Amino acid sequence: MNKKFLSAILFGALMVSSTGTFVSCKDYDDDIDEINKELTDLKSKLSDLESKVNAGGAYVTKIESVDGGFKVSVSDGTSYNLTVASAAAGSKVVIDDKTGEISIDDKATGWFATTGEGEEAVDMTPYVKDGYWYLYDKTEKEFVKSEYKAAGNAYAVVANGICTLNIPDADGKMQTIQLPTTSAAITGVQFIDVTSGAVETYPEYALNYGVATKDNAEWDGPKGAITKDQLLVGTIEPLTLQVYPSSADLSNADIKLVGSDGTVAPVKVTATPFEGVITKAASANGLWNLNIRPDETVTDKTIADAFKAETGNYAYALQINGNILTGYASKVTPTDKSAAGALVAADVKYNAEELSSAKVPFGETVTLEFDGAKAYDAYLTPKSASKLELAGVTIDGKTMSFTSTEKAAGKTVKFTVNFVNFKGETGSAFDITVNFEGATVDPEAPVAAVKYTATDGVKPIIIDLGTTFTSLSAQTATALAAVAPTWNVISIDGKAVATADQSTANGKFAFAMTQVKYYSDLKADGTPKTEVTAINTADNLKKVKYAVFAHSDYQTTVAPGAYVLNMKFADASGNELKKVVAPVTISVPTFTDLFTKVTSVWNADKTVLNALLVGSTDADVAKQYVMTNAFKSVENSGANWNNLTLTPKQMSISGTPTKVATYTVSGSILAMADTLLDANGAVRGNVTVDGTYLVKGKAGLKVEVPAFAVNFMSPFNDAVLNFYKGGKVADLNVAIASDGKGTIAKVAGDAGKEAGLQLVASSEKVAVSNAMELFGATNDKFTFVVKGEGVPADATAKLSADGIALEGMTYAPNYSATLEMTVTALNGIKTTITLPMTINKP
Repeated sequence: MNKKFLSAILFGALMVSSTGTFVSCKDYDDDIDEINKELTDLKSKLSDLESKVNAGGAYVTKIESVDGGFKVSVSDGTSYNLTVASAAAGSKVVIDDKTGEISIDDKATGWFATTGEGEEAVDMTPYVKDGYWYLYDKTEKEFVKSEYKAAGNAYAVVANGICTLNIPDADGKMQTIQLPTTSAAITGVQFIDVTSGAVETYPEYALNYGVATKDNAEWDGPKGAITKDQLLVGTIEPLTLQVYPSSADLSNADIKLVGSDGTVAPVKVTATPFEGVITKAASANGLWNLNIRPDETVTDKTIADAFKAETGNYAYALQINGNILTGYASKVTPTDKSAAGALVAADVKYNAEELSSAKVPFGETVTLEFDGAKAYDAYLTPKSASKLELAGVTIDGKTMSFTSTEKAAGKTVKFTVNFVNFKGETGSAFDITVNFEGATVDPEAPVAAVKYTATDGVKPIIIDLGTTFTSLSAQTATALAAVAPTWNVISIDGKAVATADQSTANGKFAFAMTQVKYYSDLKADGTPKTEVTAINTADNLKKVKYAVFAHSDYQTTVAPGAYVLNMKFADASGNELKKVVAPVTISVPTFTDLFTKVTSVWNADKTVLNALLVGSTDADVAKQYVMTNAFKSVENSGANWNNLTLTPKQMSISGTPTKVATYTVSGSILAMADTLLDANGAVRGNVTVDGTYLVKGKAGLKVEVPAFAVNFMSPFNDAVLNFYKGGKVADLNVAIASDGKGTIAKVAGDAGKEAGLQLVASSEKVAVSNAMELFGATNDKFTFVVKGEGVPADATAKLSADGIALEGMTYAPNYSATLEMTVTALNGIKTTITLPMTINKP
């Protein structure tokens, strides 16, 4: 037996004055089992879609009809085929944008999605019931059951920025998934149980009501005097709704309850921001209270029928701005409470808590709730008007609300509750006790924020408390002075501190929470001046203007961060009397705040340190460079070289990372390793160095050292050979005898009359002879050769007592040559120096 299945694609066409298409898939009963086998894959795709919308802010950009279902395209560029392969291709369905009539495969059906035209049009959106589509018959002026079966198929509805995907699960039961078609649309809603934080899948609206048995003209509560036979609808607890995205504003939204047959419930629904207390199991973001009241059409005779109370399975969906955003799972249950018991003290609560355990805030308006199943109306009156006045409490007329001033902080007061039951009869008044919280300073308006930079000098942290204590009344100051305040870190870098982490969080602050003192004034230089000792009297407490944390050292586990401190006064019962919220940001200095570079030993842009190894008779010392020659501490910074660690980076040698330098904190010594030199005694390249500075030696107060390069240099790096004649530097001329011998004399003579050869390096001078020694290098570290076209290959140049002895030279007049000296410093770096020379006959 063949049956038609209607799958609505682009169902937003059913909106008033709109045109669109949807698809009718002509499947067969025998195919249903195969379809259901493939539905499991849809679950993971839908889960991924919902995750992208709720967590990633994605939205639907297009819906297309494809064989077996439809294709959903998403704003992040991905797409999903939500199909059942065994389903047949769909038929084209068009809705006329003027008449609203539905055509299938270009054939008019006589069914209508809208009535009227333009602004007169009324939306007659089809709906599903008993597995079939119900379509509006314009002639009959009602919805009738069509031949098109909807069960077992997926269909999509696009309207007002929302795409509603209706997908059957493995059991054939339809599921509803809502996705936005614009980035600003509401993606979904869910009801929240404020007492548990859990999602309410099947929320119920309890309409408690009764009928007045007689006139009660004397009742002057909030709902006014009562007349006989009046419908009395109780105070309904609002439902709490969570909206996605949380930025959505429902304050002016058009909210309705729509039944599964399309009937709109006769209620007025308003939304107000949720301001109560909710369990930590749910986020308070995007929460709204829905207040629901029967409208003026509902009477005592019609209330049960108006909400179809006689139909056990009848339920409503929540419609916001024309969009159905929940399943049909909410019930409205009118209940006659004419025989309800009397209201008692335990039935009056604040934020769902009994007054015996709840504390209400002071300095604002507080509204108490009463059990709406036991009383139609109620209001407060003073138990003792004078005591309320002394406590700074005022009842807001004939209501369950009252307003208080700072005087109420920590106080306990009593009220009398007056009420009327669901028969319209005034009940027996009773008393309730209300406890106020202690005084607080609004955490959103803390005392002045403090920015503190940790230094080796360990300066105090000074928190300006302003007039927090100096402006206290004598009464409040006396109450606070009777208890000792405690300090705690309540958040770090915007993250609240859990109770279990309190000790660890306190340990990260610069000073221990007990290292705080109080001062009335500061010196001209901003340091603490007059300490207020023992703030256990009202007079002393009222002098306090500054809280000062100070010690000679920081805590071991100190760390930089944006801290918020809480100074709290609480009595023995834990009742909070006052708190001060103080933001303190702790940071570390930059390296340039601590040290500056000595210009003379760096290159022009101060990126390369020219580390001159000045030499020593100790070969190990000859490889060391003292970094205090490269940096100097900034004045008044307190910089301590012992807190600085430099890290020379390894160098790749033949493809292997190799350590080529070391750093020793003791002495601030950067030393060249032998591996930095190649086989010819040349430095392979600059060494990259960075490091850290620990303020006061604390691991948490770490300052990064910007990377720089080090050029290790021999003390002979700038060496030159000078030949003197008559006290002045002159050209080197050497006479060679016929036996090929000659001498380059060492420098000698009084100042201004010198003659001979001299070596100059790093501002040091030495006569060139076999007795020469410079920077620990003795004569065996110096070698000489003479080169030139006229110089025989076996010619030699050796140090002698007189200077340099030449042998095997060519005996010829006036030819040019070069004297070349190579010196190996104690650190192993080889340096070659040359000097032009002329060879002459004697």
